[in-house]
Amino acid sequence: MDYIAVVECVSSGILYIDEIIAHGCKPLVINTNIKTHDLDNYRKILRENLKDRVEFLDEGEDFDALMEELRGYKIKAVFPGSEYGVRLADRLTAALGLKGNDEKTTYLRCTKEGMHEALGKAGIRRIETEKVKSESDIEEFWKKNKLDKCVLKFSESAATVGLKICSSLDEAIEHYRLMRGIVNYKGETGSDILIQEYISGTEYIVNTLSCDGKHMLTDVWSYAKVQARDGTLAYDYAKLVKDLEPGHIDMIRYAYKVLDAVDMKWGLCHIEIKIDRKGPVLIETNARPMGLAMTASYLDEVLGYHLTDLAIETYFRPSTFNKYARRIYNPPKYALMKLLIVPEKIKGSFGPTFLFSNLLRSTREILFFGKEEVSTYPRTIDLETCPLVVKMVNPDYGALMKDYEMIRLIESNYFHLLYSSNNEVPAVEPHTDIEGIIKTLYPSWRFAVVKDDGVSIAQNGKMTELDNWSIFDGAIYAKCGKDTTEERCRTIFRTILTVRSGGLFIIAPESFSSIEDGSVIVEFIMNIAGVHVIAPSYDSNGLIYGLKK
Repeated sequence: MDYIAVVECVSSGILYIDEIIAHGCKPLVINTNIKTHDLDNYRKILRENLKDRVEFLDEGEDFDALMEELRGYKIKAVFPGSEYGVRLADRLTAALGLKGNDEKTTYLRCTKEGMHEALGKAGIRRIETEKVKSESDIEEFWKKNKLDKCVLKFSESAATVGLKICSSLDEAIEHYRLMRGIVNYKGETGSDILIQEYISGTEYIVNTLSCDGKHMLTDVWSYAKVQARDGTLAYDYAKLVKDLEPGHIDMIRYAYKVLDAVDMKWGLCHIEIKIDRKGPVLIETNARPMGLAMTASYLDEVLGYHLTDLAIETYFRPSTFNKYARRIYNPPKYALMKLLIVPEKIKGSFGPTFLFSNLLRSTREILFFGKEEVSTYPRTIDLETCPLVVKMVNPDYGALMKDYEMIRLIESNYFHLLYSSNNEVPAVEPHTDIEGIIKTLYPSWRFAVVKDDGVSIAQNGKMTELDNWSIFDGAIYAKCGKDTTEERCRTIFRTILTVRSGGLFIIAPESFSSIEDGSVIVEFIMNIAGVHVIAPSYDSNGLIYGLKK
C-alpha cells in the first residue's frame, strides 16, 4: 500500500484525506511535538472521526526513531496540513528523499524575519522589519524610520496572535513587555518579536500552487479587519476577488516573485499582501493551504475546484501543471466568509447566530470553533478568539453583500441577539383582537392565522380549519405560549414564506413582547424573508405589518 503523509492535518488540511484516498493511497497523519490545549483537542477529534480511514503517528522526541518507523511505510509524498506542520514536513521530505521544499530554506517560509530578509536580498519591496531584543531597540527603530505607527508581532505565529498596531512609542514599549509573556501558536513563550513600519491599504490573500519551481494562481481574497481602540485587530471578513481590479495584476506578479525569493518549489502557499499607493508589499507567506476549515463542497461551488486535489495531481503528474496554469481565473460565483466579532467577554450559546445566518440565502456553511453548547467567549482580538465563521456564496454580488451587511448590523448594534444565556420565552396572555383584524382585511383574501392551538384560515370574515398548507394572500402570526427564542423565530420565518409576493404579513405584539428586543428581531426576520416593513400608524396597537416583496 502506498502512503501519502500529511503533517498536522488541521483546518483545511483535512481536505487532503479524501484526495489521498481518491488517488489510491492511504493517508498517514503525522502530529508534531507542538503541544497546545486546542491542538490536542483537535487531534483527539480527528483520530476519533478518521480512525477507520487514516493511520496516525506522533513525531516523538527522537527523529531517528521516527524515520525508522516511517521505513515501514511506502511513503510517496509529504504535505504540510497547516502552519504547525511546515517545518517537520520539509524535514521529512528531505530525509525520505522525496520532492519538496528545501529544508535549508524553511525559515524563509516560516518566519517573518526570514521572509522579509529574503525579499531584501532579492531586491523586492518589503516592509521595514527588525527583531526586537530590548525596549531600546523599539525606540531606535521608531526614531530611525520617523514613525507615527508601528506593528509588533511574533516572527513565527499564526492567526495574528500577539499582533498589535501601536500609535505611540510608549504604547509599543508597553505591548512589547506584554508580548514577552504571551504564549504563541506553539504554546511557547519567549518567541522572537518583530517591529515593523505600519502599512495602510487593502489586505489581500493570494493563494498559489507551485510545481517544480513554477507557480500558478488558484484564488484571491480581500481581507477586512476591524481595529479596536486598543490597537488589536479582529477579522471582519474574507471576500473572494471574482473580478480582477486595477492593481491586482501587479499584486499577482509580485506574489510570484515572493515565492521565488522564499524558495517555494512545491505545493500550496497562502500569501498575505497589502496594496498601498506604492503598490503591493508582503505581510507574510504560509507554505500550506489557506485555513478557515474549507470544505470541498464550498470550494467547488466558489471556485469550481478544490486546491488539495490540484496539489496532489501536479505533484505526481507535473505535466498537468501547465494545463491548470493556463486556465483563466474566473470564479463562477461571489463568496464571502464573515468572521463573528465578539465585542466583550460573554457566556452563552450561539444558537441564535446559527438561526439568523441560516435564514440568509447566501449562507452555505457555519464553522463553529466552540467546544461546548454553552461556553465563555473572550472579546475577539484575533483569529484565535473568533467563535465562528459564516461562509456565504451568491451569484448576485449585491445580494451577497446585503446578507453580509445584515449580519454586520446585528453584530455591531444588537450583538446580544446573536447569543443566548437564556433561550426560554415565557408564555403571555393573548390580547390582540384577531377577529377584529380579520374583519378589516380584503374579504376575498385567504389568510393563514397562526396561534398556539394551531393554524386556521380566514376568508370572507370567517375562520375555518386549515385544509392544506399552500401559498396564502397573507398571514397573521399570534403565537404567545411558552417557547424558545430560536423556535419562535423559525416559525415566524416559516409563516412569512407561505405569503405570496404582494401579500400582507401581520404579527401580534404578544408574539414578541416577552423576548428582549423582540420587535427588532421581528424586523430582522422580515427583512431577511423579503418583507417590506410598513411604518406603524398611531393606532397600530403594537402590531407590526409588512408587505411581501
